[in-house]
Amino acid sequence: MQQQAQEFWDGIFQDRGNDETRLVDVPDPKNPVYMRALKHFGDIRGKTLVDLGCGAGAASLFFASMGANVVSIDLSPVAVDNLKRYCAQHHIDNISPRVLSAQDIALLEPSDFVFGAMILHHIEPFSEFAAALRRAIKLGGRAFFWENNATSNMMMWFRNHVIGKLWVPKYGDPDESPLAPYEIDHLRRHFDVETEYPEMVFMLMASRYLLRGRFDHRAVRIDQYLYRYPSIRKYSYRQFVCLS
Repeated sequence: MQQQAQEFWDGIFQDRGNDETRLVDVPDPKNPVYMRALKHFGDIRGKTLVDLGCGAGAASLFFASMGANVVSIDLSPVAVDNLKRYCAQHHIDNISPRVLSAQDIALLEPSDFVFGAMILHHIEPFSEFAAALRRAIKLGGRAFFWENNATSNMMMWFRNHVIGKLWVPKYGDPDESPLAPYEIDHLRRHFDVETEYPEMVFMLMASRYLLRGRFDHRAVRIDQYLYRYPSIRKYSYRQFVCLS
């Protein structure tokens, strides 16, 4: 399974490695995900931060620009090599890219902070990872993840029975599955956990997958209306997971 995932992501990042101008994604300094993570972390200057599943490197570059010493880990050697080359070209010395599975995060020296964007739902067995994550963070340290969300039974039914069939596309590697409530419970065994729903993404998913985006404008308006109701927000396909 891990080998298949590595090959999938190597393929995603391979073309970038052949174009020096596309080695990484340059971060948006006002990205709301990064802003919320910083609020959760506090002062990161001089602290060690692990970017879990660094991918195209945007988060690593952002947190390094804010003064953190970033350890960027990814399963894909191609992604890690791209980030190494970019850092060398731009004389960035506070990013240390390494090829490492998320399950092996406890092999690193304990860090002050861990950040991840759309990574947790790729990890199995999740209970083992949750324990490893606890060992990988210093006492008093924190973690922040931007994730998808499997709380909606309706959305998950469509994912399991419709996505990838007929005209409906399937994105991502073959083994990933949205982060489930029971996986949040695994994290609660080791951390104080708070989940937040920064936006309502529900009808938009239906438009993108079932109608190829033709209903996007109206779907966004419906989602904005639904977001007014706190009891409905938990069904959004996007969430922040804050650990302390």
